[in-house]
Amino acid sequence: MLITVISGAVGLAVPSTAAVLSRKSPERCCAAVSGTSRVTPTPLPTTTRTAGPPLCLIGSWRTVDETFMIQFYTGLAKIRFTGKGRVLEFRPDGTASEKQTDLVLTGTYQGNEVRMVGNGTSELTWTATDRAITYPARTRTDITWASYDQRGLIGTWTGQPDPALNEVDDYVCSGDTVVESGSTGYTSHWVRTSAYGTYG
Repeated sequence: MLITVISGAVGLAVPSTAAVLSRKSPERCCAAVSGTSRVTPTPLPTTTRTAGPPLCLIGSWRTVDETFMIQFYTGLAKIRFTGKGRVLEFRPDGTASEKQTDLVLTGTYQGNEVRMVGNGTSELTWTATDRAITYPARTRTDITWASYDQRGLIGTWTGQPDPALNEVDDYVCSGDTVVESGSTGYTSHWVRTSAYGTYG
């Protein structure tokens, strides 16, 4: 069928060939006007921005299980303390806060309970990758600690700002929970609260 159509088309075109050739060529459409040039679009500049902090960490948290290695007695080995109840807030601008209200940490030394009680707040700065969180500085603090052993109160002290804190911990964030751990034996489990934002 294709060959037949082509043959017929050729036969019909032959008688009108001379007439077609005798006509003036059609005018060209849309010729460029002399003296003008085409406008070349300017490519948009390439832009980059610094990646923001992991959204999973942003928000408010309460610690539900923590372990600290603390040098409770001067000149003696560190003692393992456990506790819960710190309130943490991580903001997208790279600042964070910690609040303690009668926070109790307990440990054991030579069969006797030792205890630390904390009250107050701290302000810190923070950055993070998907696996590690860094606290570059503690910018302000008014947290006071009281220490107790079997004799009762043995001392109090107030924390100090530390502009060169530079603490780096590992963490795993999964929705409403975080597990943070450090090289000194520190571990902390957090649960999200609704006090400040809720993010992915």
